[in-house]
Amino acid sequence: MLTASNLGKRYGARWLFRGLEFDLGAGDCLAILGQNGSGKSTLLKTLASLVPPTEGKVTAPGNLGYSALDMAVYPALTAAEHLELTADLRGCEPRVDELLGRVGLQSAKDQQAHEFSTGMKARLKLAIAIQAKPEVLLLDEPGAGLDETGRKLIEEVVAGQLKTGAVILATNDPLERRFATLELEVGK
Repeated sequence: MLTASNLGKRYGARWLFRGLEFDLGAGDCLAILGQNGSGKSTLLKTLASLVPPTEGKVTAPGNLGYSALDMAVYPALTAAEHLELTADLRGCEPRVDELLGRVGLQSAKDQQAHEFSTGMKARLKLAIAIQAKPEVLLLDEPGAGLDETGRKLIEEVVAGQLKTGAVILATNDPLERRFATLELEVGK
């Protein structure tokens, strides 16, 4: 499903990671571990083709889902409008009611995102990530900003994804780390 071959990323003279090799199939969950600033998020962005590698290559399916802390939402759009927009951009069904119900935002369907709490924004970004039924789901610190119910939601989404696809998550959270079938530490 996703393969990294001799993958490396450098900023200036500093290598964040180099020579990474892995091959993920359906049912695999790779946890990317490391200290703050070690390159976890950059590796996720490289795997998602949001940041080009300095060396090596990534072979990935065209259908990826991505959710990250630094991913922005549009303040003036409602939750429903976010899903309608991303569906148009991806060429998939918006599934507004289904997805908002799944992430616990049905009551916020017509609420503008500038009124959302951090946790509500995290739930919306998760809905966007799973909207197109991705083959590989990339999650950057998925439980950050979520309450206990939100953390259970992450567990359900990961378990569902692993039935048909793969998950890559950047985390230092022991509760999230337990989902992993494989681990990779960056910044050593």
